[in-house]
Amino acid sequence: MTAPSAELHIFKPRASRRSTFGGAQSSSRTRLSADAQAAIRHVAIAADASSSSEVRLALVWLELARGVSTIVDGFFTNDRCYLVLKTRLDDQAVPIEGRRLEILEAVLAGSRQKNIAIDLQLAPSTVALNSKLALESLGAPGKPSRAHPLLMILARAANEPVAWSARTATFVVHDDSELRVIGIARPDRRLGDYLPNAELAVIRSLIEGSSYQEIARERGTSTRTIANQISAVFRRMHVSGRNELVQRLFRDDLYRARPTPPSEPLPPNQTIVPPGLFTPAEHVSGGARRTA
Repeated sequence: MTAPSAELHIFKPRASRRSTFGGAQSSSRTRLSADAQAAIRHVAIAADASSSSEVRLALVWLELARGVSTIVDGFFTNDRCYLVLKTRLDDQAVPIEGRRLEILEAVLAGSRQKNIAIDLQLAPSTVALNSKLALESLGAPGKPSRAHPLLMILARAANEPVAWSARTATFVVHDDSELRVIGIARPDRRLGDYLPNAELAVIRSLIEGSSYQEIARERGTSTRTIANQISAVFRRMHVSGRNELVQRLFRDDLYRARPTPPSEPLPPNQTIVPPGLFTPAEHVSGGARRTA
């Protein structure tokens, strides 16, 4: 359970490094001041920590896709990641439908935009534009390659045969607005026993939405060094990119939490991770990490 005083990590979906999902479409009336945002986040963390209620992630995705809810904020603590949602008025709802929804779900599932374009017989620029516009409709403008992990798993949950749930809580803020927080354990929380310290810190920043350049500045090193560290982790985890990595970690959490009878083998190419993820030579046992 995360204490309200836990260290916050602001989700940065855009190079501008503004901390909210407000984006260009938000008016000055709806943008939160830094103090108001910090207050909302601490209340959200406390509400999440004290909640015993859960919600099906597929239902949350359905609300977002239909325009019933919009994303207000996304952030991290050391242990959990959060989305804060607000219900839209009926006349404000703008659903994402048809091909645009199909493109967005594929992008958030970790598929490369080039492959999506080939599968759907579309131009890559069409895929890029539709995914960008769809994210803006959700209240989460930015690059799909840096989407919030919880948003990615919401989209995945809509097409999963197994129901996936997360903790949820509703709270009221200073202007009497009712907000809802969705919280889930960080997908990278178990990697500390399997990655060197330097690679772990880089991957956590990547999952939080930082670009290679931003991570390099934060760590006082070159972009090439960051790229090499990330590539090394991708190779060992058998993924080709950040979104695929997030989906892999979340997916293996799903099958870790779901007991599998002997008569029901795991789906093809789906192994329990982290234990089955690395080769013995790559595994750092006993929680003692290598220092890079």
